[in-house]
Amino acid sequence: MSLTRRQVLASGLAATGLGAAGYLSMGTAEAASAPGDVVGKIAVGYQGWFACPGDGAPINQWWHWSRNGGQAPSAGNTTIVSWPDMREFTKGYPTAYANLGNGQPARLFSSYDQQTVDTHFKWMQQYGVDTAALQRFNPFGGEGPTRDAMTVKVRQAAEATGRKFYIMYDVSGWTNMQSELKTDWSAKMSAYTSSPAYARQNGKPVVCIWGFGFSDDGRPFTPGPCLDVINWFKAQGCYVIGGVPTWWRPCSTSSTRATRSPRRPRTPRCSRPTSATRPSTPTAWPAPRTTTCASPPTAAACSRARPR
Repeated sequence: MSLTRRQVLASGLAATGLGAAGYLSMGTAEAASAPGDVVGKIAVGYQGWFACPGDGAPINQWWHWSRNGGQAPSAGNTTIVSWPDMREFTKGYPTAYANLGNGQPARLFSSYDQQTVDTHFKWMQQYGVDTAALQRFNPFGGEGPTRDAMTVKVRQAAEATGRKFYIMYDVSGWTNMQSELKTDWSAKMSAYTSSPAYARQNGKPVVCIWGFGFSDDGRPFTPGPCLDVINWFKAQGCYVIGGVPTWWRPCSTSSTRATRSPRRPRTPRCSRPTSATRPSTPTAWPAPRTTTCASPPTAAACSRARPR
């Protein structure tokens, strides 16, 4: 008997000790957003940030495959956590690793190859994943041209497979994010909202801004600039998702007190706590493990368990 997505989501809530009714009772919930391309859907983050010399990417290095991008990945020069299954990729790039256990050369894919992106979106289609949040880090440096090209490739794959995508800005290390986010959206990214594959919620194009409310030096933003950016995107007619720390509710660990500003739940339309790297041990997860979507002026109108 196959499992439905609804059963999987319900089991995720049950694992935290909360049913849907129990979760919603945590806050006063009024008119929840109707199902759209975000609410009621399964979404995944999509980095698209692997490159290899010879793939044609402007960055021209082993991008995110090795610590020293100018040298091929090897046992002593790697950032690889798990080896990718290469069987469905038509291109592979030889590394400095020894041959695999089956005798085949140790090759890696490049996100810059359209067939790689097409394959990922085909998997999304096959397994019922609705939407991809395309991560976009600071594009005003050396990574910018490659990230621009990846947006084109993701749009093409989404349109071909009937999937949705939206831009998810990551402000980590982005010193001038307050002004440059607006410039990048106005000059480049807003054009993608004309695609039939661009995600919409409540009739509005979706954009996520990830990295507000953290207590580390890589995201030292005070509430003022964060609120300015969120309100600016809302004024452009966007449905804004705020990417916040895992422990944003109790304001502990990686979360700063700014996350719990009385105005904060009323600004983004949806809050997306990160759980990346968290599930290394059963006790590493906070509870509940959910994405909380809010329809202002009240918080917590819906929830969906969301693996990263």
